[in-house]
Amino acid sequence: MTKDGHNSDPCVVQNDRHGFTVYSVFAIAGQAQVSAVSDLRRAMYSRTNNPPAYVNAPAHVTLKRLFSGIPNIEDIQEVIHGVAESTKPFWIDLAAEPQTSGFDAEVPVGITNELSALNYSLEAAITPLAQREYGSDHFRPHMTLFTEASVDESLRGMRLLKGLRLGTGFYVESIEMMARNGPLTGGRWQSIASFDLDIWS
Repeated sequence: MTKDGHNSDPCVVQNDRHGFTVYSVFAIAGQAQVSAVSDLRRAMYSRTNNPPAYVNAPAHVTLKRLFSGIPNIEDIQEVIHGVAESTKPFWIDLAAEPQTSGFDAEVPVGITNELSALNYSLEAAITPLAQREYGSDHFRPHMTLFTEASVDESLRGMRLLKGLRLGTGFYVESIEMMARNGPLTGGRWQSIASFDLDIWS
């Protein structure tokens, strides 16, 4: 259960008054990486009428775990803006090979001081404003390629991984507040706002 006694499964939460179920903060990958991961997911789920919501989310590294129960979106945007303007651009290192386990595949990410500090700052700023948070508070940065796929979907995904080339990482100059409309299966992720990091000083 979450800290306010609500169900801890973000798959089953309902849309709030803003029209979204859960929120998060992403570092969006580079254009070529986003395109490559999108192509992989589309091919994986080409036979699925109701794919999971992450299929339409751009390839990313999650900087702030899922949360919900916010008073208003503007309050969250204000604190994210405050964190962003005090954070300098940084590089995210991607592992050379994806890790696979069962029906999941992800690319591990190197934990740097910059990445850890940004996660800490976002958690500290947003947690007091959210009623519910989901997932472990242990920061384990990674790029999800696919997760909880069916047997057939996973087999297609594993074959497609052999041709996936994502490079060594990507440079982060902005962060994105994202929100999911609807459930995990059949829902859609969309960007709420983008925040530039401190590129001038």
